[in-house]
Amino acid sequence: MRRVLFALLLLGGAPAQATETRHFVLDTPRALAGSTGRGVAIFPDGSLRPLPPLVTVAKFDEPLGLALVIAEDGTAYVGTGHPARVWKVKGTSKDLLAEVKADQITALAFDPDGNLFVATAAPALLLRFARTTRTPEEVARLSEGNLWDLAWYRGALVVAAGNPGRLLRLSKGALQEVAKVPDRHARCLAVNGDDLMIGTSGHGLILRWDGVNPLGVVYDSSFSEIAALAAAPDHVVWAAGLTGDPSLGKAAKEEGEVTVTVSESPTPAAAVDKEKGPLTSEIVRVLPSGAAITVHKFAKQIAGTLCWNEGGLVIGTGLEGELWQLVDGSAAQLDTVSATQVVRVADGGRWVLTQAPVALLHRDGRPRGAFLSPPLDAGQPARWGTARVSGALPAGAGCTVRFRSGAAATPDETWSTWTDPAPCGDAIVAAPPARYLQWQTELQPPWSEGASVGHVDVAYRQLNVPPTVKEFTAHDPGEVFLKGPPPSERVVEVQHPDLTGIFTTLDDESQERQDRPGKKYYRIGYQSLSWRVEDPNGDPLRFTVEVQRQGAENWWTVRANLETTVLALDTQALPDGLYRFRLTASDAAGNPDAPMSGQALSRWVVVDNTPPQIAVTKQGDSWQVTVTDALSPVTRVEWNRDADTWHAVAPEDGTLGGRSQRCRILIAVGRHVFAVRAVDDHHNRATVAIEEAP
Repeated sequence: MRRVLFALLLLGGAPAQATETRHFVLDTPRALAGSTGRGVAIFPDGSLRPLPPLVTVAKFDEPLGLALVIAEDGTAYVGTGHPARVWKVKGTSKDLLAEVKADQITALAFDPDGNLFVATAAPALLLRFARTTRTPEEVARLSEGNLWDLAWYRGALVVAAGNPGRLLRLSKGALQEVAKVPDRHARCLAVNGDDLMIGTSGHGLILRWDGVNPLGVVYDSSFSEIAALAAAPDHVVWAAGLTGDPSLGKAAKEEGEVTVTVSESPTPAAAVDKEKGPLTSEIVRVLPSGAAITVHKFAKQIAGTLCWNEGGLVIGTGLEGELWQLVDGSAAQLDTVSATQVVRVADGGRWVLTQAPVALLHRDGRPRGAFLSPPLDAGQPARWGTARVSGALPAGAGCTVRFRSGAAATPDETWSTWTDPAPCGDAIVAAPPARYLQWQTELQPPWSEGASVGHVDVAYRQLNVPPTVKEFTAHDPGEVFLKGPPPSERVVEVQHPDLTGIFTTLDDESQERQDRPGKKYYRIGYQSLSWRVEDPNGDPLRFTVEVQRQGAENWWTVRANLETTVLALDTQALPDGLYRFRLTASDAAGNPDAPMSGQALSRWVVVDNTPPQIAVTKQGDSWQVTVTDALSPVTRVEWNRDADTWHAVAPEDGTLGGRSQRCRILIAVGRHVFAVRAVDDHHNRATVAIEEAP
């Protein structure tokens, strides 16, 4: 009995087994991205540390609070709008320094001597509070436009102004234009070493100026306004882009008063991300070389203020007042405030100015906070094991952890309730089995300086689910698939027969493992099968192929415990007839205690190893040729005389694809050998030769 061709195209690299315990490990800023904190900071090494809570130290009646600066002695100065006032806050004491005849205070800055400068909008005024006096002095007034920001650069006060956009410098008691800005407004400033960085509004540009040469464009944002800039110690500059115009309206002067239309919140952005949809703002990183990279995009939050601290970038946002942290390029929520918008952050994020309502907050007191991880996806429903919360945690540190789980990617009312808090260290995760898990750690006093949570590891094991057969294909008769060509061109021969039953294989050891059919070749008498199976758990799979004849109840095993995804069967080991195949995919190799399997049936296929029958009869001056095949269509009928070229013959009735064909061929004069050849679609062929006499 002839043997079976079995072209093994093996799978490469088996995935991790479902019975192996897997781990969620969160110990880097990237792993913690998307988390939600309440007074807990992420540091560049991935550790978590609580911060002193944000305490409200002053409230203001004005609707706008737009400017904040902190003096060296810790005194805070706040500029408000509508009306424009300058406030001094020291401890719990709030003192009004001055009320200015303008709509709003837009910026505050100290010079090296400790003098406080104040910029306003509608009209554009530059005021100075001498260090030793509480009375403001008007330094300069512009006839048009507004002043938006102040910076001490190269020994002089530089002012961002618009509209029109320009840079001004205080020199000899007057503001002098030093550069025109190619936009409506010079919106914000940041000193970065020897350079001055300028953010604009209108086109959303980031510009760089060395104090001498013309301005250079560093970045052209898809947003219309660069609302804030912050310089880091490594000379990297961070920028916040959003849509909006800092102008709050046109001033209408009547009897010396100013009326301004006030907008308390920026307009949301119209920028669109192909994956995230509409966006509201972005955070851009500008390298010392001038290369600019967008590192984070907000879909809801409007980033309007930035501040650098020892851990990373602190971002203040609206339309809900939030503080975010960007550490090692990964964003997480740092805190929330009871206000619509965070307008300014200062002194490494220790001071926060909010709007709606206008209030000044300061971090003060013993460190404490809570940290909520992002939802962790196990890929499939899973059982939870042990969680290890470790780090620089001295005995008695106020650290607890709790858990909840659910089937939805975003926690909602369908999730389980929180487990009872357990001390940090090793804790059993008592949440119900589910696909998603979330943990929360509370960091409370006593909390010693230098203590931190540095590593969170949660063990889990997926619940085993059966593999799914996505495709099970019976290919056309005679097709076989190999990665590389056999030595004999497209003719594949059995080189190494095995003795595992009537179904034998071709073991091509030179073939590499692969998960799809290779190049197509042909071998008469073979039926190829291929399949594609997916396992939700990522388990290694083994396959069993069986065959059944039509009308029979039994299945015959062709091969078991296979890793291949292609099998070429020598059907000459089977009697002619109709057959179908059954594929069983099992994950028992990875789940010996609770294996699962999936099955699929192939289409019915014809096994035909019998050549067509050819009958040739003489009718007058022609040969009548009749070709019949019991199972397969006749695909080709040819004739020749005296071993010359084969000539194709068309069916007499003009039909193709039938199991019977008739054709007529004229008899030649003289003595010849007349031959007829027929081939069916299983590549079986028969030849008949007849001697023609004169």
